Amino acid sequence: MLISTTLKAATRRHRRTLTATPTMRSFAAWNQRGHDITGEALTFGDRPKVILQGFAPTGFDVMNLVKKMDPSEQALSGATHMNGSILAFPFGCFLWNVQTAKQVTLESLAPVLLYRPAMEYLFLGCNQSIDRKELDRITMEFRKLNIVVEQLDLASAVGTFNILNAEDRQVTAALVLDTSDDVFGL
Repeated sequence: MLISTTLKAATRRHRRTLTATPTMRSFAAWNQRGHDITGEALTFGDRPKVILQGFAPTGFDVMNLVKKMDPSEQALSGATHMNGSILAFPFGCFLWNVQTAKQVTLESLAPVLLYRPAMEYLFLGCNQSIDRKELDRITMEFRKLNIVVEQLDLASAVGTFNILNAEDRQVTAALVLDTSDDVFGL
């Protein structure tokens, strides 16, 4: 009898948890033409994810770095311009002391290894080629930790980071703003 009563109470608690309505994204509105699913996924929840909005010869425009204290506050663009190379994580973005592709090393990527939760993907965004031996060394070390490493150009790395971040993947983008050559045609 005691087991039966305990089982019934546990079943009632389980039903209550199933019927509770958790905070979820509304899929009903997605049948409209031109709906921005990625944008909604990146800004959903109490802690909006980092959005890499674009880059210029001086740095990167990053959204959702600063949380507004007053919800009624109107910001001009909502983006923070970060001067120089950056390491972008799902919920944070940091300046990275790398100015050229030659400076991308396993040691310079140490913050990626320290970040928690552990990353699944690392995209090295650079418009110049990273030394093949160093890229192989980085790939082998990160593979041991089950982190996929891929080198892309800046625009592809920015877009791929945003898409995978919207999918709730543990993704990092190490973006090198190399102004040593005439990369931007200036």
